[in-house]
Amino acid sequence: MSEKAKIAEFVSFCIEMYAKACHMSGAAVASLFEKFGAIGYLVRGYDVLHTMGEEWIVADVEDYLKARGYSG
Repeated sequence: MSEKAKIAEFVSFCIEMYAKACHMSGAAVASLFEKFGAIGYLVRGYDVLHTMGEEWIVADVEDYLKARGYSG
């Protein structure tokens, strides 16, 4: 699998994890992530983030979103 494919799979995994944790649809989370730049954050941080646990990633993304004005 190429690095680009691994990153895309990771971003998809993060969207689904966040959706499950926040009781949202995957489509709603993808839209939220796009609006607040979280997809780019996940791509840029892939090298470190993909080694972290699910709960840590969800908490980190929540912090990222809150720092950018999301109050959901």
